[in-house]
Amino acid sequence: MKTLAWFAVAALVVIGTASAVTRAIAVTRVLGGAPVAELSPLDAETQRQVAALLGIGEGSERYRAIDRDMQKGSLKYNSLPIVMLLHVVPGGIFVLAAPLQLSARLRRRYAVVHRSMGYLLLLLAIPFALTGLFIAVRDPIFGPVGAAGAVLLGVLFIFAGGRAYLAIRAGDRVSHREWMLRFLALAYGIAVMRALSMLAFALFPVSMSDIGALLFWIGWIVSALFAEWWIRRTSSSSPAAGPAPTVRPRPVLS
Repeated sequence: MKTLAWFAVAALVVIGTASAVTRAIAVTRVLGGAPVAELSPLDAETQRQVAALLGIGEGSERYRAIDRDMQKGSLKYNSLPIVMLLHVVPGGIFVLAAPLQLSARLRRRYAVVHRSMGYLLLLLAIPFALTGLFIAVRDPIFGPVGAAGAVLLGVLFIFAGGRAYLAIRAGDRVSHREWMLRFLALAYGIAVMRALSMLAFALFPVSMSDIGALLFWIGWIVSALFAEWWIRRTSSSSPAAGPAPTVRPRPVLS
């Protein structure tokens, strides 16, 4: 089960990081003078490759619908290039670095690195979350339903990160671990949504205009529910987790 969970995390890291990189390149081109409404060459090539992978021909109506969605999204995002950079750069680093925080080996053998990585993730979360909330309410790409999902996701993400920080400050490692798992899972919610959208495109004749808001909600809820299941499965009180380890009280950090 752990191997499967790590495989899923690795897939989400690839999806989330790739999305951050392509968007960062696109808005950097806009800052350099490229048209706001134009798909970057990397965006266009990614769109073609994904369509080919899903068996969607470039001359089909489905491809044209996907292209319209991509153009619409690019126009919204590229019109806020500085905000988008403050969102996707910290977000991409967060998504890429987060699995290190999940490594039990790193936590046991390199406690200082583990602790420093935790603080780094909390710092990265500030611009990542705040710009995400701004984008969600300013001009939501998936309408008010999608915007509501994005705002709730952002608030829960900030809340989980704050609870994780307060728990470790109080020396409560058990609560800290649980809230960090929730915190990290919520960050991967968008990557889950992107994975689900690719599956939906492969199975059904739909576009993001049709299902974007629904998938946004489903993406982070699935990620959050998996975190809750994993927390309970690996809890020291769970039979599947084995005997509880002995944990010495930790003083409050200065």
